[in-house]
Amino acid sequence: MLRNHFANDMKTLLIITAGLAIATASAQATVFTHLTAEGGAVDYNITTNQNNGWYTEPASDYRFKLGFKQGERASTNPVLVATLQTTDAEHFRGKAALELQIAARAEQKSLRAAYKVDLSCVLPGDAFAPPVATTKDWYHGFALKIDAAHYQLSPQPGQDLIFEQWWQGSPFHAPVVLAILNAADARSQGWPDANTNGNFALVLRDDEHNAWQSGPGHPRYYNLGPVMLGHWVQWVVCVRPSPSGKDGAVTIWMDGAEKLKLTHTAVGYDRARYPSSLGTAKASHSSSLRTVTTCFIRCTSMPATRLCKVSSCDFMSLLPC
Repeated sequence: MLRNHFANDMKTLLIITAGLAIATASAQATVFTHLTAEGGAVDYNITTNQNNGWYTEPASDYRFKLGFKQGERASTNPVLVATLQTTDAEHFRGKAALELQIAARAEQKSLRAAYKVDLSCVLPGDAFAPPVATTKDWYHGFALKIDAAHYQLSPQPGQDLIFEQWWQGSPFHAPVVLAILNAADARSQGWPDANTNGNFALVLRDDEHNAWQSGPGHPRYYNLGPVMLGHWVQWVVCVRPSPSGKDGAVTIWMDGAEKLKLTHTAVGYDRARYPSSLGTAKASHSSSLRTVTTCFIRCTSMPATRLCKVSSCDFMSLLPC
């Protein structure tokens, strides 16, 4: 993570993922990172480093960074709440899957619970981290399965469950997010198909729309339909950075069908607009996108929640033939 200045990278945060290939008649993809969960190893010790870990697979020399926010993380005795493991009991393609889970917890000492487990498919220092200042299409493909037996959303307003995000550094919110909104929040957006299981949503933030906690404006929400439980859903997210909005674009496919396409929209933050700090927080605004698979819940207590199972995850760029 860069300190004391803004980087121009975005980080994609994902909750559960499985890889998809993108093929067209006029273009070809260059795949930078690929996950299968087959033979994967998790290196994480809550006692020695409660916030970070690593994940590796024998078929790849890339080390995937893991990030955690556990229970009672402000205390000297954090409680294991968020976990990531491989499983061969489920798979989308291949022989295994990644399982991300957040267990029940009623916080005792933390001022505000914010449980998280994430897996970074791209880090800001990577040579292929998507630069925000360059207008180019970048793709993240995955498949998501939500375990219905252990799934429940917080009923509190504004408690989005994030399952994929392109992030650009603290203290800023991620500019591009896939999230789940509870039924009350979906109804407040005026969505006619608001569902008791929640609604999938694209959430966009930019320099004019709630870039950080006390920033001007409000995030923009786009309905992606009711949450589907108990079976795999294929996702492909295409992001074209452009903080000015002149050439920015976001396109989302679900199960091979185009669900949403936004063009001429702001994607990412213009670091030149911000000082090196905001309030008491130092700005680590990145100059490229960071891709992460995550399960992120903000709430004071949650029932046992096994949210995602992932069999593979691809991060790629699409290049002309």
